Amino acid sequence: MKNLLVTGSIAIDRISVFHDRFANHILPEKVHKLNVAFTVEKMTINYGGTGGNIAYSLALMGEKPILLGSIGDDARDYIKHLKKHKIDCDYLYKSKTKLTAHATIMTDMDDNQITSFYMGAMSEASKTKISHIAQLTSQSDLAIIAPNDIGAMLQYADECRKNGIKFIADPGQAIPGFSAKDMKAFIKNAYILICNDYEWDMIQEKTGFGLPEALSNVDYLIITYGESGSKIWKSGGATVVDVPIVKTKNVVDPTGCGDAYRSGLMYGIVNGYSIEQSANIGAWIASKAVSRAGTQNHRIVKTDFQKFLKKI
Repeated sequence: MKNLLVTGSIAIDRISVFHDRFANHILPEKVHKLNVAFTVEKMTINYGGTGGNIAYSLALMGEKPILLGSIGDDARDYIKHLKKHKIDCDYLYKSKTKLTAHATIMTDMDDNQITSFYMGAMSEASKTKISHIAQLTSQSDLAIIAPNDIGAMLQYADECRKNGIKFIADPGQAIPGFSAKDMKAFIKNAYILICNDYEWDMIQEKTGFGLPEALSNVDYLIITYGESGSKIWKSGGATVVDVPIVKTKNVVDPTGCGDAYRSGLMYGIVNGYSIEQSANIGAWIASKAVSRAGTQNHRIVKTDFQKFLKKI
């Protein structure tokens, strides 16, 4: 049996919409002593975090991923939700003093956002160890190390290397927290380095790496470009493979589509598909994610999924 290990943040998102414009209620000459309150009519609570999102989409495709991360005592309903989808939560660390990571996001009519992020229990993610998971010992296993506490991400990458576990390095939103030395250490010997085009620019600036240097450290580099799809570079070759998006008529919310893409990529790799085919699976599940608001509210029809797999 091939094991899929998902490491990343586990967070609860509170999302609201302000039916006006922030600019109408902020006095530019008073920003040095800002004190404003915005009344919203509705707030939704969504389960999120990179780890939770990736594991959720893997479960939709029939996998039973192992989720590694940290939570607070306030995550009971979230854990029930994950277990309902047959996600292995046995190795989650529960903080004794901190709440689960929370993001509170308010968007106005111009799509401006005000966000506060409470790291909480995420700061204790390093207390969970890959070495505690006895079944993760084979070359057939695959892990993803998605944005989380920086120390935990570095620890997980080191443990994967020591245990011969192929891993996907996904620094994402955590990039600003890495030093140049730590970023180089994080991606070293990764099976895949994945990021979007903006994040790739940040990685290059931080490390001084160009494509040749990056590809000397990893087997594959995958860069996503939003509506323009994604590109795959292979170590030792100048060939680049273009992977288009899977178009959908109903784009509701792009939040979390990158995490969905990563889940499809993982699914394809462990089920014997090529990297290009796996990226196409990622594009397919990402199209399902954008069709629903929130990051763990999309569904898939298994017969549709099987039909898609036969076409790639």
